[in-house]
Amino acid sequence: MKWFLLSLACAYLTSTGETFSKFLMRQNDEWTTGCATILVSLPFITPLLIGRDTFPLSMDLLLLMCVQVPFEVLAYYLYLKAIRISPLSMSVPYLSFTPVFTILTAGIVLGESISSQGLLGILMVTVGAYVLNLERVASHPLAPLKAIVKSPGSRHMLLVALIWSLTSTLGKKGVQLSDPLFFGVFYMLALSVPLTVIAGWRVKRRVASVNLKGRNSLWLVLAGLATALAMIAHFHAIELVPVAYMISVKRTSLIFSVLYGGVIFGERHIRLRLLGTCIMLSGVAVIYLAA
Repeated sequence: MKWFLLSLACAYLTSTGETFSKFLMRQNDEWTTGCATILVSLPFITPLLIGRDTFPLSMDLLLLMCVQVPFEVLAYYLYLKAIRISPLSMSVPYLSFTPVFTILTAGIVLGESISSQGLLGILMVTVGAYVLNLERVASHPLAPLKAIVKSPGSRHMLLVALIWSLTSTLGKKGVQLSDPLFFGVFYMLALSVPLTVIAGWRVKRRVASVNLKGRNSLWLVLAGLATALAMIAHFHAIELVPVAYMISVKRTSLIFSVLYGGVIFGERHIRLRLLGTCIMLSGVAVIYLAA
């Protein structure tokens, strides 16, 4: 039960962090928001390494991070941009495609086959994506499917899901080369370096929108705190239960994001999007059971 509560807390904190980031991006661009959030989260997570006798840092781990971090930086930027330009209830649920892409890429790269139950899960995720745009069906029966491609936020989040499906294997390898807690903190530290360089360059060239004063400073601290707490809950849960179980509960963050979109941002068609999200999550559960 403890792992379940920690995983659920991680899901809630993840969607809460997204909400604060969306507030912050009203007057800041994606690079500024991403960099500032990661930097603010570091004072909350780096103390977790205090008192450790060993730090499992190796050349293999450094090489792995050199490959993984560029993809993660791109995914994080696209993730924040999708949140900024699109309703939370419209963009975040497309992260449900991550396990779909994982199955497809594994089939191409590793030659792994997909069972009929796995195909059913993929179909359910696709149907859920259709339901997310169901309000457009009045104009044309295929309008919901076209909206997936035409909506910038949906396209960005689908690309994020694809990138994360590829980097998940690298992340698993990183944990094997060290340990979950060390790798999580080291990953955040490594991610902060290129984000700081890019954001700093954009600020120096005066092409970035920056306003971290007043209420925005509050959103920033809350976003950083939520990110840090989500990571702490994440790794504590992973220590108690297999990763697959923890991630399956963590995916309920999609539902929290849809609810945030309706309650806080007044987004429309929440019932349809909540239904579509639930269908997509059910598809994810079917894919997991078929694995």
